[in-house]
This record gives sequence, C-alpha cells and structure tokens, in this order.
Amino acid sequence: MKRVAAIDFLRALAIIGMVISGQMIWHAELPAWMFHGQLPPPTFAFNPAVPGITWVDLVFPFFLFSMGAAMPLALRRREQKGAGWMQIALSALHRFLWLASFAIILGNTRMGRLTELAPWAAALMTLLVWGLFFAMFVRIPGWEAKRNSMLNWAGFVALIALTMLYKPLFGIEVSLHQSDIIILILASMALFGTLGWWFTRNSLVMRIVLICGVALLKLSSSVEGSWCAWLWQQTPAEWLFRFEFMKYLCLVLSGTIAGDVIGQALKSGEIAEKKEGDSWSGPLTIALALLMCALIITQLWGLFVRQVGQTVLLSALLGCGSYLLLGRLNTAEKPLLKRLLSIGMVLLILGLLAEPLEGGIKKDHATISYFFVTGGMATFVLIAALALELRFGIRFKALEACGANPMFAYTASSYLITPIAVLTTLSSAIEWFAGLGPWYAFGRGVIFALLVIAVTWPMTRKNYYWKS
Repeated sequence: MKRVAAIDFLRALAIIGMVISGQMIWHAELPAWMFHGQLPPPTFAFNPAVPGITWVDLVFPFFLFSMGAAMPLALRRREQKGAGWMQIALSALHRFLWLASFAIILGNTRMGRLTELAPWAAALMTLLVWGLFFAMFVRIPGWEAKRNSMLNWAGFVALIALTMLYKPLFGIEVSLHQSDIIILILASMALFGTLGWWFTRNSLVMRIVLICGVALLKLSSSVEGSWCAWLWQQTPAEWLFRFEFMKYLCLVLSGTIAGDVIGQALKSGEIAEKKEGDSWSGPLTIALALLMCALIITQLWGLFVRQVGQTVLLSALLGCGSYLLLGRLNTAEKPLLKRLLSIGMVLLILGLLAEPLEGGIKKDHATISYFFVTGGMATFVLIAALALELRFGIRFKALEACGANPMFAYTASSYLITPIAVLTTLSSAIEWFAGLGPWYAFGRGVIFALLVIAVTWPMTRKNYYWKS
C-alpha cells in the first residue's frame, strides 16, 4: 500500500508542534492558551487541578493517533507477504527495544547536559551523537538489507559506547532512568499497539472492547486500594515500562480503526489520483474542510474557557452540518469521508460525555476525556487533509516530509540545528530576536520549526528515511 499523505500530515503537525512548543521561550506575557493547560503563566507552576486543553496539548495525542492509523497499512502489507503472529510479535519487540534504547540515549546525551564544556565543544559532541543516530536508523537508498543492518548496528553499538563515556570524559552521570519520556511511551505503544491490532484485526467489536477495557481500567485505577490501582503501579523495570503507559492505547487503537478504514478505501480504489464529481463537489469539499477546522477550534476554545455546555451544543450542530453536507457530496471518496466522520464524532461524543469526570479534561494528569476528544480532533484533521487532497490535489509536501520521516525531524532541532547554530553564531541572532517581545519569544519556536522542515524535506525527497 502506498503512503497516505493525510497520515503523514497529521504526524507532521505533531512533530512541528513539539518543536515550536519546545523551542519557544516561555514568556509570562503570552496568553495562557499558548502553553500546556496545566502550566499557566505567569509562574508556569504545574497545577493538575486546572482543567482545559490548548493547542500544545494536541501534539502528543496527534502523534499517537497517527502511529495507530499507520499500523494497519504497514501490518496488512506484511501479512500479505506471509508474516505470521510470531514474526509480527518479534518485530514489534525489536522495535520496542530499539526505541527504548533511543529514548535512554536521548535522555543522557542532550546538549543541555554538557554545561562543563565550552559551547563549541558541546556543539561538536552533540553533532557526533546525531551522526551516530543517523547511522543507527537510516535506510540508505540502493543498499542491500544486510549491509544497511550492519550500519544500523554499528551506529547503535557506537552510541552505547559513547554514552558510557560521558561519565569518565565529562563527569556526567549516565542513568537508565534518564530518558526521553515521549519516545519511551512511543516504544511501549509500538509494541502493545501492534499486538492489540494484530489480535483484533479481524474483529472491530473486539478492538472496541479492548479500548473500553483500557479506559475502564484507567478510571478504576484512581480508586485507592483497588486491584486496578495496584496493577496500574506495577512495572518490571521503571526505567523501561510502567503499566500506566497502557492508557495511551485508547488513542493508538482508536487510530488503528481509522487506519483500517483508510486501508480498505485504498484496496477498493476509493483513494485514487483523479476523481469525477459534479459542479458542487469543489465548494462542498471546501465547506467540509472548514467544518472540520471549526470542530477542532470549538474544542480548543470551549474546553479551555470552560464553556462545556456551549461546546457540546456547537459540536452537535457542526457534526450534524457535516453529515448533511456529506449527504450532498457526489464523489467517489464520499463513503470514506463518511466513515471517518462517524469515527471522529463517536470519539468526540465519548470524550465530551466523560468530560465532567476526573475534574474536567486535562493532559496532565491525562483524563479519559482527553484521549477521546483529541482522538476525534485527530480524525477531523485526517478528513480535512484527505478531502482537499482527493478533490483538489492539495498537498503540503514540505510539511508532510516531517511526518514521513519523524525520527529524523524529531532529533533535528536539538541535535543538528542547535549545535550548528552555536558553531555559526546564528544562535546569538535568534536569541536577540526572541528577546524583542512576547510574540518574538514564540517566533523563536517558529524559526526552529522552519529550519527542521528545511533540513528534513530534502533528506526525505532523496529517500533517506530513518526507520526503527
């Protein structure tokens, strides 16, 4: 099956959102919706009692949902080639260990830890680490699999050796508990999401039951003294996996449902290069994309300002309007968009029904409503992107490159662009710009995001993908 640009676009939004939120300066004069809902200005002190979500809180769930959406496309292809459950399980385990190792190395080798070195030396060391990441993950076009695998393993071994030298060379403690939590969670989701999809791949009902089971277990874990609370805290090794990570399966497995729908459309020919439609198909497609954007903005606005009742009402009106509009659409992609809209609205309704639980929707500590509301919003992004691509051929190729090559894009900001900026004194100009005012502080994140796109796009176009 070919790549689905809409899934790459959704994943790219997550990557770019991570870069912007991570590289922008937290200026106290910026509005609260520019930061995580539970880290409001001016103090940015973590307050888990504050309900609401912001655009920053969409970054991680969008990535998880896109991961789930991509799973059926890749795994069906492997199944068609004869892969059985043992091969799938071993491959998923390998990916888990590979990504978990990546998370630990990231946590121990980031440039910010090299404070005892001169800036130029810290920059060079960070570039060396990035070069080894390149060797660990890259797939060189035209290379045979065995030769490429040897390069990957050489990069992996060299990274472990270099990380272990941080203590004797720089006096920096290296610990298994020092890791990149985002990648560590993704490692668990790559394993358990794959297994969850595989064992329910022929039964949507069983997958829904599994999602509901995880959601109920998450809710029950808050009951002190219960077996669910005990299970939630279990871990074979805290630095590697915690059972509470399983809550993110609500997003990943919901994403696999959307992925299966898209995969079926690809197989049946509903997704094709050119489509026929009546004279109204263009305006109606634009209107559909706008309604999807309106649904997303409604959640961000209403749940942040705590106008939950109005949010529910507006969402119902926009959802009904979207169904009525799709009923008028006379195009081949209509069944696909309708199925995706049903998935998105079901997820959103579940999230809004659960919104009063756990003190209102929150990213930290994540609530059940957070998983389902953001899953619905991610589906609306897929609908808008697919509708515009299939009707008008509209693509965001430079941005999609970051979604097609996410590991490269994820490391580019901190391990490639930042050290180069230090070595070329570009960093001084960026810091001067960021100091001009509150929105310039946000602009710093935008600059880094544009630079990430600028380095990822040409590498992706030349097929230098990083694969785990």
